[in-house]
Amino acid sequence: MRKLYKSIRKNTKLLITTSIGCAVLSVSSLTQTFAQIAPANCKFLGNIVSSNLPTGFGNLWNQVTPENAGKWGSAEPTQDNMSWTDLDLAYNYAKENNLPFKHHAFVWGQQQPSWIDNLATDAEKREEVEEWIKVYSERYPDTDLVDVVNEPLHAPPSYRGALGGSGVTGWDWVIWSFEKAREYLPDAKLILNDYNILNSASATASYLEIINLLHSRGLIDGIGVQAHFLESTSISLIKSNLDMLAATGLPIYVSEYDVNIANDQQQLEKYQEQFPVIWQHPGVYGVTLWGYRQGEIWRTDAYLVRSNGLERPALKWLKQYFQTQGNNFCDNTATGLQESILQQEIKLYPNPATNGEVTLQLTNELYDEVKVYNMNGRVIESVSIKNQNAIKLKLNAAPGIYIMQFSNSKYTVTKRLVVQ
Repeated sequence: MRKLYKSIRKNTKLLITTSIGCAVLSVSSLTQTFAQIAPANCKFLGNIVSSNLPTGFGNLWNQVTPENAGKWGSAEPTQDNMSWTDLDLAYNYAKENNLPFKHHAFVWGQQQPSWIDNLATDAEKREEVEEWIKVYSERYPDTDLVDVVNEPLHAPPSYRGALGGSGVTGWDWVIWSFEKAREYLPDAKLILNDYNILNSASATASYLEIINLLHSRGLIDGIGVQAHFLESTSISLIKSNLDMLAATGLPIYVSEYDVNIANDQQQLEKYQEQFPVIWQHPGVYGVTLWGYRQGEIWRTDAYLVRSNGLERPALKWLKQYFQTQGNNFCDNTATGLQESILQQEIKLYPNPATNGEVTLQLTNELYDEVKVYNMNGRVIESVSIKNQNAIKLKLNAAPGIYIMQFSNSKYTVTKRLVVQ
C-alpha cells in the first residue's frame, strides 16, 4: 500500500495537501481540535484514557488511545461476553471531540483472554481471533489507527500457531493478523508496535524484517515504537534508529512515551534532551504519552501533573516548547492529526462494497473530483463531484482493495474501499 502511496504522491502529488501549509486551516470542524498543547500542527500529541477521562485531558492532548480497555483480555474476559464500557468512553470522547483514535491492540501475547488456551483446536482459536477483530470493527468503524500486532518480537501470543505460526515467511501469523485487520477496518491505518526498538539497533533490524514483509504486501501503514525505558538511551542511538525506520517511507508513531524520573530537574532535562529529537524527526507523525497524572500512570514517577493538580517542570517546559518552536515542524503535507480529521468527514458505505456499488457522504468539506486507483496505481474511475455531498457510484471494479482520492483546491484526501 505504501508503494502505491509513493507512486501516487510522485505522479499526482496526492495525500492531504494544503495551499497554505499546516499552520492555518479554513475547515471549521478543525478549530476545536487545535486547542490543546500542540495546536495547529500536522503531528498529534496524544495520551491515554483508562476507565475515566483524566482531569484536564482536553486542555492538553489531541489524540486518544485506550490504556487497557482495548486489549483483548479486557474486552472479552470470558468467551463471547464483551466488556465495552471503558473502550466506549475513550472512543466516544475522541469522536465527539474530533480527535484521532488509535486502538491498542488486536493481537498480543500479554493480557490475552485466559480462555483462548482452553480451546481444543487451532481452527477454534483462529475463529475467535477473527471474531474479536470483526466485532471490534463493527462497533468502532471510525477507528483512525490500530496497533494490529503488539510486541511481536517480545510477546508473541500463545495462539500464534493457529494463525499460521512462522510459516513460509517466518511471520505468517503477523501477516494473517494484518490481512484480517485490513478486511474489517479498511479505512484505518494499520500499525505494528513494539518496545526496545529505539534503544537497540539489532532489535530495529529484526523489526524491519517484519515491517518489510508487511510493506511488500501493502498491509502496513505505520510503524509504532514504544518509548518506555529510554531514560539511559543516547540521543544518537534514538535518532539513528528513527532514521532506519523512516527509510521505509512509512510514518512512525511514537507510542507509550514517558520519562520515569522522580527528580523534577532530572526529568525536565531528559524531556529537553529527548523530546525535540523525537518530535522534530521528519518521519514521526505523532507521539502518544502513556499517562500524565500522579497515581494514574503505569510507570510510577513518569507523571507530569501531581495529584494536587500542580504541573511538574517538564510539563511547563513542554507547553513552552510548543509555544515557541514545536509547531514549526510542518510541511505542506497534512499528516497525522489533520489527515485523520479530514478522513472522518468522508463516509463510504457499504464498505466492503458489493458489485462496486458505493455511496459517498461528505459531511463538511466538499470536493471537486474523486479518482479511484487500483493497487497498481492506475486510475480506473474519475468522477466530478463538485458541490455534492451525497454521491452514489457504480464502479467497474473487480474484487480487491482500491484507493479513492478526493480533491479540491485545498486538499487531497485518500480513503480505502474494499470491493467484494
